[in-house]
Amino acid sequence: MKLLYIVNQINGTTGQERIIALKSNYFIKHYGYEVTILTLDEVEDTPFFELSEAIKIHNIPKLSNSISHHFSRFKKINEILKAEAPSVVIVCIDNIFGLYLPIFLKKNFQLIYERHNSKRVNYTQNATSIKDKIINIGKKLLLKGGRRYDTLVLLSDDHIKEWKNLKNLTVISNPLIFYPDEHAKLENKKVLAVGRHTHQKGFDMLLKSWKEVVKTYKDWTLEIYGKKDETLSMLSLAKDYGILDYINFHDPVSNIMDVYMESSIYALSSRFEGFPLVLIETMACGVPAVAFNCPCGVQELITHREDGILVNIDDTDSFAKSLINLMENPQKRKKMGHQARESILRLSPDNIFPKWKNLFETLLSK
Repeated sequence: MKLLYIVNQINGTTGQERIIALKSNYFIKHYGYEVTILTLDEVEDTPFFELSEAIKIHNIPKLSNSISHHFSRFKKINEILKAEAPSVVIVCIDNIFGLYLPIFLKKNFQLIYERHNSKRVNYTQNATSIKDKIINIGKKLLLKGGRRYDTLVLLSDDHIKEWKNLKNLTVISNPLIFYPDEHAKLENKKVLAVGRHTHQKGFDMLLKSWKEVVKTYKDWTLEIYGKKDETLSMLSLAKDYGILDYINFHDPVSNIMDVYMESSIYALSSRFEGFPLVLIETMACGVPAVAFNCPCGVQELITHREDGILVNIDDTDSFAKSLINLMENPQKRKKMGHQARESILRLSPDNIFPKWKNLFETLLSK
């Protein structure tokens, strides 16, 4: 089996790069597959996550947005595909370019579109101008490009609602990245959040909730790990709220499991997700989460009041009260943490990766 992934980048710090690295390493080690990764917009020089030395990597840099440059890239992509002769090509680009790439490929392989995000990531946030609305309408129409693939792999049943008119859908969830022998003690007065400082991750709502929490609990800290935006907007907002002394902002780290193990509660404040890898990881460490019940995948991971707490999106008051509830009740958070660690085993690699193997073999048998 020869697999070739087409991605924007593999050396970044996001969940998508982490999952692709994990899968590539697993397929090589356990199934003996050959894996090639073709990047189209790589910006980092070295991998942030571990990659097997057996993986072959090609990079076609994006030099401009001109039409002639795009057609030059399509030519180079086809040259690499011809030279590598993969059995299956998996496109993991969550934008219009990725969805309509098949139009430009000389296809003699099975073609999979692996979607790592909700459709919402393709829409202009808070569209108000006529231009933004036109862009959104156009993107909604262009997303029909999924029909051009042999199979479109989604991360949860929740995503099917976004692609309900397509028949070539398969659901394969992200797997556990790790499952430590020990679980978090949940005794440190730390609430954790992980993610880039973007509109999607909802840290503005989290800070609004935290402002209410610290009115009573000034001995707890909110630890936020993730790439900051250029304007340092979240730091400015925390300062405006007067809560900067009760928050620590950290850059991304590769040993994130150690951070989970030192935390007592996880806070997921996203407006939307693809399939929140951070929830899988925090549950594996036995850390209970308070999460906005956003699309997609959150309610498939958390069973409300059993292994975490779900809150209606935008309800920052209830989010704050839910955090306080777990802060005040160590036995409750330990019980939820134990349940979370047990329930997330359903996403173990031994349960998830055979689904990929079966998909590849089924496509090649057609």
